Amino acid sequence: MKKIIFILIFAIIGFQFFTTEQVGAPDLPQQLSLASYSVSDGDLVLVNRDIALQGEPDNLATIPYDIADNVIVNSEYFLEEQAIEPLDQLFHAAADAGIEHFIINSAYRSGTLQKQLFDQYGADYSLPAGYSEHQTGLSIDIGSTVGKMENAAEGKWMEQHAAEFGYILRYPKDKVDITGIEYEPWHFRYIGLPHSIKMQQHAFAFEEYIAYLKEKQFYKMKVNDTTYFVQYTDNKTSVNTLESKNIKVSGDNVSGYIITSVLEEK
Repeated sequence: MKKIIFILIFAIIGFQFFTTEQVGAPDLPQQLSLASYSVSDGDLVLVNRDIALQGEPDNLATIPYDIADNVIVNSEYFLEEQAIEPLDQLFHAAADAGIEHFIINSAYRSGTLQKQLFDQYGADYSLPAGYSEHQTGLSIDIGSTVGKMENAAEGKWMEQHAAEFGYILRYPKDKVDITGIEYEPWHFRYIGLPHSIKMQQHAFAFEEYIAYLKEKQFYKMKVNDTTYFVQYTDNKTSVNTLESKNIKVSGDNVSGYIITSVLEEK
């Protein structure tokens, strides 16, 4: 009953209220050790034709067959566990908006399966094992049962609203020269909030967002009633950050870490 009430409220108020504050040289009183974190783990690892994934995800969970009435799940698919609840919220919000014809076509792939696909379809249609986002457990292919995603209401709704739930369209039409991958209106990647909103705000490809973080080093952003402080560091031992009891650390899979802190309202 609580979940139904939450979804109704979510549908009414939306998830579109956000502000960004580019703070200057803030006082960072809390020291966070980075010794136990890997540059190659986390929701913000960058994987593409040039940057290989190191290792395999270790927090996979099954996408429920009954995740939502407007979704067909006709096989056993896996995602990293933290990506499933936002996906559930996304599909329910779409249903409330009258978007009713989704189908999941792919999610996590093992290195063995990715190699088989590459051997079968070649470089024009697949990536070699180790270089596919699907091996992160954070990517999912979502289609429409009533048409191609680029034309269907499902695809248009996802392109507009996926960011509200921490998902991004990974390979946009106008970013092929940056991503190195042709337009894929079905391929969505979980990176979490507030990162997805920030990317949508600036029309970034994922590669551009990581470059933005490295250049800017930090920003503060409010999404609905939650204020986030995001910062980047290439220090491998520790970092000073704002005080928070809710901190997530992700490597970028290249050289540094992104620290996302939820700030308590005073």
